[in-house]
This record gives sequence, structure tokens and C-alpha cells, in this order.
Amino acid sequence: MAKYGKNLLLPFAVLLSFFPLLDPLEIFSDLKITSFDTFQTIFPRPKLEEDPVIIVDIDDESLQKIGQWPWSRDVLASLTDQTQLAAATAFDIVFAEPDRTGSNQLQKIYSNDEALVEILSRTVDHDDVFAQSIANHGTVVLGLAPNNKTENQNYLGKHGMVIQGDDPKLFVQPYIGMQNNLNILESESAGLGSMSIGNDDVIVRTLPSFENINGSLVPSLALEIVRVAIGASTYQVKSSNASSEQAFGENTGINHVKLGSLIMPTNADGSFWLYPTKSNNLSVLPAWQVIEGVVDPYYFEGKVVIVGTSASGLFDLRSNALEKNIPGVSIIAQFVQQIFSNTFLKRPDWLLGLEFLVGLIFSVVITLTIQKQGPIGGLVAFGIGNGSIVYGSYYIFINHQFLVDPISPMIICLLAYLIITFFNFLFTEMERSKVRNAFSQYLSPVMVEKLAQSSESLVLGGERKEMTVLFSDIRGFTAISEEYKNDPEGLTDLINQLLSTLSNEILKTEGTIDKYMGDCIMAFWNAPIDQSDHRKRAIEAAFNMQNALIALNEKLGKFEEDELAIGIGINTGECIVGNMGSEQRFDYTVLGDSVNLASRLEGQSNNYGFPMILGQSSVEGLDHQRVIELDLISVKGKKEPEKIYTVLPDGVDIPKRFLEDHNAFVEMYRNQNWEGVKTHVKKYKETVPSFNLYYELISNRTQEYIKNPPPSDWEGVFVAKTK
Repeated sequence: MAKYGKNLLLPFAVLLSFFPLLDPLEIFSDLKITSFDTFQTIFPRPKLEEDPVIIVDIDDESLQKIGQWPWSRDVLASLTDQTQLAAATAFDIVFAEPDRTGSNQLQKIYSNDEALVEILSRTVDHDDVFAQSIANHGTVVLGLAPNNKTENQNYLGKHGMVIQGDDPKLFVQPYIGMQNNLNILESESAGLGSMSIGNDDVIVRTLPSFENINGSLVPSLALEIVRVAIGASTYQVKSSNASSEQAFGENTGINHVKLGSLIMPTNADGSFWLYPTKSNNLSVLPAWQVIEGVVDPYYFEGKVVIVGTSASGLFDLRSNALEKNIPGVSIIAQFVQQIFSNTFLKRPDWLLGLEFLVGLIFSVVITLTIQKQGPIGGLVAFGIGNGSIVYGSYYIFINHQFLVDPISPMIICLLAYLIITFFNFLFTEMERSKVRNAFSQYLSPVMVEKLAQSSESLVLGGERKEMTVLFSDIRGFTAISEEYKNDPEGLTDLINQLLSTLSNEILKTEGTIDKYMGDCIMAFWNAPIDQSDHRKRAIEAAFNMQNALIALNEKLGKFEEDELAIGIGINTGECIVGNMGSEQRFDYTVLGDSVNLASRLEGQSNNYGFPMILGQSSVEGLDHQRVIELDLISVKGKKEPEKIYTVLPDGVDIPKRFLEDHNAFVEMYRNQNWEGVKTHVKKYKETVPSFNLYYELISNRTQEYIKNPPPSDWEGVFVAKTK
């Protein structure tokens, strides 16, 4: 390949320029976001001379003075009354439940006290008081909490909607439903908006304009605040395929949102880039000062008031590019500031083409320089190119607020220099070691040597074949982790010892370790080398793992009360096995419904009281004297029921006729012969103690079925609600 290297240099440099567009591992995306964060950190949004937004903060001091949250709605009514002169008052809070201190709720609580009920019935309920304050104010905006749990919630939109181009619901975040406020409050409000601003553990970089909640296009709380504040009635949303908006393909995204004279550019998914300012640039008032009238109501005249919380116990903390652990309400306030000050970060579609062109030009220049002047000349070109890219991106950000990605072109320049300079060496070394690098960590050395004879095994793709899959998980791992909360190194050492011990037993049976998932091991048999006895190998490995764990417990000095235990799920079925991933990185793994079932069976091992649970196909060909049928269940995520089994170890002592009686017991259970079930359990509960947890499970079900009989056509299927 070396002799063709020089001829391939320039075409290869051109191909490298396309790599950021593909970004198979999302490397460029992550680095790109990091560069944008850096720009904003160096040059944050300046403080406004006159802040149009005031945050009324339910902080720890307010909780001390007013009382614990939630406050009575008459208190919130007082707060609302104090902000009557505001252009809009918004609550970054959902009032989903009635006021627990209101007269209506108290009447229910003290329904047996007729005299008190009579007095309370003549008292205005706190929710009514709050609703009246909202109505009197006239520009109150309430928040909604979208979720994927609550269904069929109606959205009482207060606005009109004009859509140009493709339907925005195609692009925005969908939700099944939302948590609403009380109807009496929503009906009196001037606006309703979604409070969603991202996950708690993620830096908030963008805010949605709209969300698709159960088929309704719901604006964000920030947008609704602005709409109500400026007195606009209608949103105008312009998407791809609208007049003057060319779509790059069908349904490519949203272009901008318009409110009155305000035009707000968006990303394709309708989100806005947050351009943060420092928290000390925000106008914040403790809520208690507003409620108790310390603040002059004229202070709020013409302003936007957003009520939220920073109290440590209310868990509404977020992060942005500048700061960590800031109140979520400050994110909303900052975006409202952005809208009123027209300081939007912009990243139009054409920037991607510009970044590609810059990367292409500099990679070609570096390649030609290396060809003519060698690596040193290429290094100089690399330095000049990267310096120009960084300076240009930062200059455009400061002066025009465009988010230009410097990372993709820079990495392309780096790749062009490194890969092309060391092309022959890297290519040869990669071919020589790729088999061992791919399989050495999850196959036995014998199998690695078999596979190393040919590199064909590393081709992406898979084959369909019957596999036996094993999942093993540590029982009570949460409790174990808690014991080591002050000793993370000790926990790491324990887990490493355990996983090494269990993995060795899998490798002894020539199983393939697919992956480690925390304290869980996934392994399979019958690939990459055919194994006709893959079922027996998996079961042998499971027994050996249990025996090895006994020895490990003895070594660690762990006794019955704190000994380590595992649950194992085994299933056999047709799967896809092979190298899955991208051309740059892939794993030899197995996929299929049988894999999912094995995982679910492992989760059921603790419920049934046996260390090993097997699917029906996995017990084919085994000694029937050792195979015990347990149940017919429909595991989570599967509609079709599956017979599940356990296998007794060799030499286990069981009473005569137990197996025959057990099979009869299973049939009695499915035929709803509850008395026969109870008789069997009573007979063997003491003589076969290893079945005690199983019998307890079945007995509890039986008692429930006696009280609430299953349908006449019931076939004995138990629907598992847990994994």
C-alpha cells in the first residue's frame, strides 16, 4: 500500500473533509458544543442597562418567613396582587392539586364535624381567591409540565397560531401528556406555557419554542410570557417549504417564530440557543418581600415578573455554559431578556457548508504542503490554518453572534497532517493487530488464536444463528454500594474481584463475554465458533459461577447475612451475532428478542427464589430429572408468554415422587385447583426448603386469585410488571 500512498494523499484529504458531516461517533458534535460553551464563557451576554425581567424568588429565606412549601393559595394571591402593574406575571410552578388549607379541602377532611363544615362552607376557598387575583391581574401566565406519563390532558391555549410551511409538530419534542394546573386557575390565566428546559443533569444550551403535547402545539413558558407582555395574540411559525424558505430535503425544520414585531430565529427543531449572562446580572427579589409589601408595587410597572424557586429543598437547579446549579427560573428569565434585547445566537443551515468548505481548503493546503515540503512544512501550514480558524470563529461570534464551529475544520486539519504523514505505518499496524484488539478482552486465548488466522471476522455485519445467552447480576448491589459509600476504591476492588471470578468460569466453557454493565455480565455461546452443545455449556458455566462465588465469599470472609449472591437468566433462540457499530469502532455482540428475554429472566430469579432461571428452549435435551418447570409468564416488554424453568445441581437430594408431584402441582395451578395447590405446598414446604420462596410466591398469588378469580379462559399466565 505504501507505493500508492502519494497518489492517494489528495483524494484522501478531500474525503476527510466529509467526516464531520457524518460524525458516526458524535465526536464532532460534542467538541463543537464545547467550543460554543467556551465562546460564551469568554464573552458572555452583557448586562442590560435596564432589566425588563424581575425574578421573584421563593428562596430559603422566604420559606423561613412565610412557611414551608407549598404555600396557601391566598398567600400567592397576595403576591399576584402586589404585581398588578407588571406587563406580565408568570409562575414557573404547576398548581396541579387543590390548596390543602382551603375551605373545600378542609370540608372533606372534617366531614364528620357538621358545625365546622357549615362554617367552612361560608368561607371563600383559597383556590377561588387565587383565581380571582389572576383574573384581576389580567396578564398572568401559568406553567405546564410536559411528561410521558399523563395522557389525554387538554391544552387550553390562549393564543392563535399561523403556520407557514411544514407542520412544526413534525420537528419539536413530542410528549404524551402534561401536568396541568387546576381548571379554575387556567381558565382565568392570560397564557399557558411549557416549563420544560432540559434534564437536571444536562447543561441547558437551548430552549424549546414549542412542544408537541398530545397533538397540541404548546409554546414554552418564556414565549408565552413575552406574548402576554407585549399584548400579542398570535404566533407566526415559519418552517421549511414556506414561501422564500428552501427545504434541503423534505420537512427539514423550523426557521423562525414571530410575535408582533419580534422575529426570533430558531434551530431546525424549533429550539433557541441560550446566550447566558451571569446570575448577578439578573434582578432578583425574595418572595417574602413582595408578599409582605416591602417592595413598592410601582417597582413592577411595565416589567415582566417571573415567580420561581431557588430553595434548596425544592430541587429546581440547572446549569448553563457559564454556571452550575442555578435556579431553573433564571434560565427562563435570561431567555426572556434575550428576546426583548434581540440578542440571539444564530446557527443557520448554511454555516455547515461554510465549515465544510474551510476544512476542505485547509486539509488540501496541508496535504500539498506535505507533498512538496515534507512534515515540517505541513506542520507550519497546520499551525497557520488552525490559528486562522479559531480567530475567525471567535471574531464572528463577538461581532455577529453566529455560532461557527472551529472544531470540525481543526480536527480535519489534524487528521490530514497525522494520517497522511504516517499513512503506511498506521495502515500496516492496524491490519496486523485488529483481530487481537477486537477479541482479546472478551474471548478465551484459544479462541482468539483461532480467529486471528483471518481478519474476515472484523467485517461489520452479522449472521443469523441459534444462540444461548446468559445474564448475571449481583443481588442487592444497591445495599452493597451503600456499605462502601465512604470507600469507593474498596467497592471497585470488590466488583473487579467478583467480575473476574465469574468471567473466568464463562471463559472456561468457551463462552463469549459480550459486555459488562455495571455489576451485570452478558455472555453468549455458539459464536464466533460453532458449539453444538451451547445450552449445556451455558448451564455448566452458571453452576460453576455459583460455586466460584461460594469460594469467593469464603475468601472475603463474608457470611450468610452479607454474602455476595447472583441471579442468572439463560435463554436460547435465534439471534443476530457479529460486529456491530461503525467503521471506526465496533463490538462483537449479539442482538435479538432472545437476548432481551434472557435479561428479563435474570430479573425474575430473585422473585422466584432460584439463582438460575431458564427459558423453555434452553432446557431442550437436558436430563428431565434435573429440570423443574416454574411458571408461565409474560415478561415486561413481551406479549407472548414463556414457560420458565430452573435446573437442579447434580446430586441434589429431593424426595421421591417430588418431580411427578411438582408437575401435577403446576397443572393444578393452571387449572385453578387452588385447594390442590395449597395441599402440595403444605406437603413439601418443609421437606424441600430450597423451594420455600417459590412456594411463598405461588401461595400469595393463590390467595389473591381466590379473592379475585381470574377469567374462565385463563391459561395460567402471570404478567410480570417488573423487569
